[in-house]
Amino acid sequence: MASERMAAVLARITSNGSLTGVLGEQAATVAGVSGLGAILTTTAGTAESIWSTGETNTALGNLQLTLGEGPSVDAARHGVLVLEPDLADAPMTRWPAFAGAACELGVRALFAFPLRIGAIGLGVLELHRDAPGSMSTGEISDVLVLADALTSRLLRLSLDGEFVVLRSAVHQATGMIAAQLGISLDEALVRLRGHAFGSNRPIDEVAADVVAHRLDFTDCL
Repeated sequence: MASERMAAVLARITSNGSLTGVLGEQAATVAGVSGLGAILTTTAGTAESIWSTGETNTALGNLQLTLGEGPSVDAARHGVLVLEPDLADAPMTRWPAFAGAACELGVRALFAFPLRIGAIGLGVLELHRDAPGSMSTGEISDVLVLADALTSRLLRLSLDGEFVVLRSAVHQATGMIAAQLGISLDEALVRLRGHAFGSNRPIDEVAADVVAHRLDFTDCL
């Protein structure tokens, strides 16, 4: 059962109110975190932010999409909670590239809650803190109820045909790279991510260059 303060946030979500940044900040305050965001994930390995409290969450989403690793990636892939109270103390083998990069963004703790119905994965609710520390049992309980409400909201939107995955450029670029190099889509996405990371650019920008024929991966061999 959600706390009284989280119940007010849930009422907005269940009534199909807009997922505004202000509403996200209210939810983040109740959850005891610095910020949060909801990410729609796809089987192709791409993601789209559909709710965010600010630039840090957007940067975290882009970073994990580019690297293909991180708490939200694990939560989406395995359908389990991933609670990391101190990224600076996380084993290097867990997220070798992500942990340090996230700390450079000022993020010290990150908590990822999968948005799922049975075996169907819709996305991830991601919360972060700018200081290390675990979530309390009450905070986790509140966020679990919030995640359930978001899952129901996302499922309704999906069934109503209202979802449009805005990162279509990543999908299109992945297909173009696969055709250029004669490789699988999975390998093409790895190549796209690697190029974005190596050039220190967001994956969306690199994908846009591929789609616009400004970048041909046959020239990168």
